[in-house]
Amino acid sequence: MILTILLVFLFLIILGIPVAFVLVSTGIYVMLAQGIFNPVIVSHNMYSGLDQFAFLAIPFFILAGEIMGEAGLTTRLMNFAYSLVGRFAGGLAHVAVLVAMIFAAMSGSSVATTAAVGALLLPDMVKKGYGKGFSASLVAASGAIGPIIPPSIPMILYAVIAGQSVERMFLGGIVPGIIYGLMLMIYATYYAKKNKLPKDETKFEFKEFGINLKDAFLPLLTPVIIMGGILSGVFTATESAVVTVAYSLFLGLVVYKSIKTRDLSKIFLKAARSTASIMMILAASAVLNWVLTSQQIPQQVANQIAAMSNDPTIVMLLLMGFVLVLGCFMDATAIILLITPIAIVVLNQYNIDLAYFGVMIVINVCIGALTPPVGANLFVASRISNTSLVDISKSVIPLVLSAVVLLIACVLFPNIIMFLPNLILT
Repeated sequence: MILTILLVFLFLIILGIPVAFVLVSTGIYVMLAQGIFNPVIVSHNMYSGLDQFAFLAIPFFILAGEIMGEAGLTTRLMNFAYSLVGRFAGGLAHVAVLVAMIFAAMSGSSVATTAAVGALLLPDMVKKGYGKGFSASLVAASGAIGPIIPPSIPMILYAVIAGQSVERMFLGGIVPGIIYGLMLMIYATYYAKKNKLPKDETKFEFKEFGINLKDAFLPLLTPVIIMGGILSGVFTATESAVVTVAYSLFLGLVVYKSIKTRDLSKIFLKAARSTASIMMILAASAVLNWVLTSQQIPQQVANQIAAMSNDPTIVMLLLMGFVLVLGCFMDATAIILLITPIAIVVLNQYNIDLAYFGVMIVINVCIGALTPPVGANLFVASRISNTSLVDISKSVIPLVLSAVVLLIACVLFPNIIMFLPNLILT
C-alpha cells in the first residue's frame, strides 16, 4: 500500500497535475481501493484542515513580502550590504547573499527572496563579468535561505501539523541559515579569484557606511521587531505577521512614500493569489493525511524504518535522504504536509526532538527548491536572468552540495540547530 500511494502520487506529479489536485486524488484513490470512499469525509477534512489559528500567519507574511518588494526596501538593503562586503573578491555575489539573508529575516519566503534579490542584482552581476549560470544559481541558492532564517512559512506549517513551538523552530533556523550564507560567500570568493574578476579597489569609508546604514536602518529593524516581539511575549508568531504587514505599510506609505494608495490593490491581489494556491494545497493535504492516518500508514513506515536500524542518526539520515529525493519532484509545502504525519511516529519511537526535525526538513525542502525538474527558485532566477534551465542547473550543483553538507552536519551535530532554542527558551 505504501509503495502504491507513492507511485500514484509521483505519477500524477509527473503528468503536471497541480499539487492540490494530486493530494486529493491520491487520497480518493486510496479510499476507493479500501472501500471507504465518502464525499462528506473529503469536504469535511478540507474545511477542518484550514481551521488552524497559526495558518493566519501565512497570508500576512506573503503580503508583507509583496509590500517590501514594491516599496523598494531591497534597494536600501543592497546599498547597505555593498558598503559592508562589496569590496571583497566577488563583491556583488557577497552583496546578493547578504541581502538575501536580511530579506529572509523579513519575508520568510524562498521564491520571494529569489525574485527580490534577482531583479535587483542579476543584471549588474552579468555586466560585471559574472557568468549568467553562476549568477542565477547563486541568487537561487541565496533565496533558499529565505525559509531557514525566521520568519518562515514552512516552519509555521510544520509547527502546526506537529504541534510544536513556532518560537523554538524560528530560533533553531538562525544558525544553519547564517552558516549556509557564509558557505555561499566562500564559494563566491573562490569563483571570483578563479575567474580573476575585478575587485572594487575604493577604500572603505565610515561616512559612506553611516549614510547607507541610516538609509537602511528602518528596514533592518523588521527582523528585530519580529523576533523581539515573539521572544518577549508581546505578540505570538502569528500576530507577528500582522505586525510585519503594518510596519511594511508604514515604511512604504508614510516614511519613504514609495507606495501609493492606488498600488495597494495590485499588491493585495498578488498576495491573495499566492495565498490561495498555498491554502488550496493545505486543504487538499488534510484529505490525504486523514487517509494515511486511518490506514495506519505512518505506523507501517515507522516499523519498516525501525527494522533497518536502531540508531537515531541512521534513521535521520534515511529520512533526510528520502526527503531529498522527494524534493526533486515535489513542492516544499506538499512535502511537509505529506511527510510530517509519517515522520512524527518514527521520531517519537527514537525520542528525536520534533522541533529539531522540523528545522531539518525545512532545510531539506529548501534544497529541493534548487534541484530540477521542479526547483522553484531555479525557474525564477532563470526567468529573471534569461538563462537556460540547463545552464543554471549545472552551475547550481556546487551550491546544492554545500547545502547537503550542511544538512549532514546538522544530523551529526544537532546543537547547530538546538543551541539557540535551548539557550533562550529553557
